[in-house]
Amino acid sequence: MKIIKRFFGKKEELPRQVSLKFSELAGWIENESDQMFRELRSHIQRTYGGIREALEELDNSRVQLINAEFGEKVFKRLAKAGASNRDNVVKNLDIIKDRTVVPEDTDPAKALEFYTDTRALLNTSLENAVRSQQYVKALFPEAYRDILAGLKHLDVLLNELVAPINEVKVELEAYERMPGDMELITQTQQQIQEKQKNINDLTGKYETLKAELGSEESKLEEIESGAEFTMARELEEQARTIEGQVSGIDSNLAGLFAPLFKALSRMEKQDESRRHIMSAESRKVLKILNGEPVLALGTDITPFLTEMKVRVEDGSLGLKQPKINKILEQIDRLVGTDVLLKLKSQREEFSSKLAGVQGELEGLSVYREKTQIEDEISECRNMMDSTGQKLDAEKKDLARLKKEVEELKTRLDSEIFTSN
Repeated sequence: MKIIKRFFGKKEELPRQVSLKFSELAGWIENESDQMFRELRSHIQRTYGGIREALEELDNSRVQLINAEFGEKVFKRLAKAGASNRDNVVKNLDIIKDRTVVPEDTDPAKALEFYTDTRALLNTSLENAVRSQQYVKALFPEAYRDILAGLKHLDVLLNELVAPINEVKVELEAYERMPGDMELITQTQQQIQEKQKNINDLTGKYETLKAELGSEESKLEEIESGAEFTMARELEEQARTIEGQVSGIDSNLAGLFAPLFKALSRMEKQDESRRHIMSAESRKVLKILNGEPVLALGTDITPFLTEMKVRVEDGSLGLKQPKINKILEQIDRLVGTDVLLKLKSQREEFSSKLAGVQGELEGLSVYREKTQIEDEISECRNMMDSTGQKLDAEKKDLARLKKEVEELKTRLDSEIFTSN
């Protein structure tokens, strides 16, 4: 620390280094300030006494003014105006008397505040009675001289009070800031302790999550390298192959009904327009062939195809001859051959195989375990990310608070100590 400069009076030689704990600083500052301002406080106390006496003398002069009589040669009209203006001067003197409360405490800061308030009060009161003073001066000259002397005396005492305070005003202001700065340092240090605790807790949580993540990832690796998982992969591949075969049958089935699309569309429109109303059963088959042809394998569609053939042949669907020929040819193929029966048999066979493979897969617990572990890994990573973000934020706050404390300590040091 730097050498202390005394706030008031002659500089005292002090050791260049003063070693203090922060907890001892408040008491040390209070003790040092008492020594620094001892002479100033004595001066303030003496001046306060003089001000009290001056106020009493001014009040006596006020009473004398009240009791003063007009001269014999004063005209009544002037006397009336003089009395009114005397009352105004007395009123403002009363305000000065009532509102000027001399502090009991000799604190320099309070003395400076007292000076400012009293100076403002005097200026305001005298300005309010500036015209009235001329009447009083003319009509009650002796009383006026006493009042004027009392005001001047009070003015001199106020100047004497504030002069040495102004000489150490900078030091006083610094001293006034010290308790606030010390309290702020204490509060910030408490926040630092809280932040450090949060950081320790978050660091511990992060490390725990990290260990859990490593453990779960090891479990996942162990599962994926196991025989049961290999079997599951093979069954999955079989299932995909069978699903492809089923999908191929469905595509072939859709291809069988594709040539009928134009006729199906015309039949649907005529049914909707009520030009040719179909039976409920025919409408059901029409919907299957337009939307889900695979369902046709489990439905008797021969009556519907027979109905379609009749309507195509009689020209009620309004189709051109080339289209008619293709549609009739495809209807004969669907009705006159076992193509649909073969597709149905193949699809049932593949579907049965697929169900068997899927049943085997469902019987294996490895996938359920794998899914559960993957969920735990995902949750663990999310928690680690969240904890890491909180940890980074707390570390930034801690660095900021530490910087603030150092800046506050530097400022406090500069307020107490200056260069020699």
